[in-house]
Amino acid sequence: MNQIKLLLADDNQESLEVLEHFIENIQGGFQVVGKCNDGEQLIDLVMRLKPDLVITDINMPKKNGIEAMKECLSFYPTLQVIFITGYEEYAVEAFRLHAIDYVVKPYEKTRLYQALEKAREIITYTQKEKRYEKIKNLPIKQKNCTYFVPLDEIFFIEKSEKKCLVYTEKQVFETSESISKILEKLDNHFFLAHRSYIINLQKVSHIVPQKESYVSYFYDFDMNASVSKLKINEMRERMAAFLQE
Repeated sequence: MNQIKLLLADDNQESLEVLEHFIENIQGGFQVVGKCNDGEQLIDLVMRLKPDLVITDINMPKKNGIEAMKECLSFYPTLQVIFITGYEEYAVEAFRLHAIDYVVKPYEKTRLYQALEKAREIITYTQKEKRYEKIKNLPIKQKNCTYFVPLDEIFFIEKSEKKCLVYTEKQVFETSESISKILEKLDNHFFLAHRSYIINLQKVSHIVPQKESYVSYFYDFDMNASVSKLKINEMRERMAAFLQE
């Protein structure tokens, strides 16, 4: 497993050093990549360092820990957080941010380790899910063989009579599976743009009107795919949404 990148924030320098010392004594798994003393520094370090986990005090200058984490989560929604504070009254607001834990000072080392172990389990599970998504494939059966085609290599899929053709840069795969069944196996980057075409929206370079329909062109690929006039607005909206992610 990759080490969990950890960012520490506390306006009390002594507390920050004690916290770092406790974490360094854990047998692997965590790497402190940055430390800071106020909420604005916290936001800046999250933007630059992209940690997996933040452990932060709440009562800090410039921006408190709650305010800083709200801003961080707005641009980095997968970030996890443990709050450590001397004030119990922030607990409800902290858990509204889906904090992993809320540890009240003065805390024992055992209590901190419990919070970190909970964080380890959640982050490890999330990382495994991401790795699974990255290697997602489309299985295509041909005679006695099954090919597993990475989704990010597919430009489009065309229905041709009773078969479907899956177009990649190096090869065209043929399958007897219906276009509707194939669509069920694809992620949300694929769009049924025409009753005979499924298009990978990430591969589209531009769309050109052609008589009563449209034609979709792709980056570094000579083939093109039809887009129904009834589907063009929805397709444009989907592509615009991906650009904002």
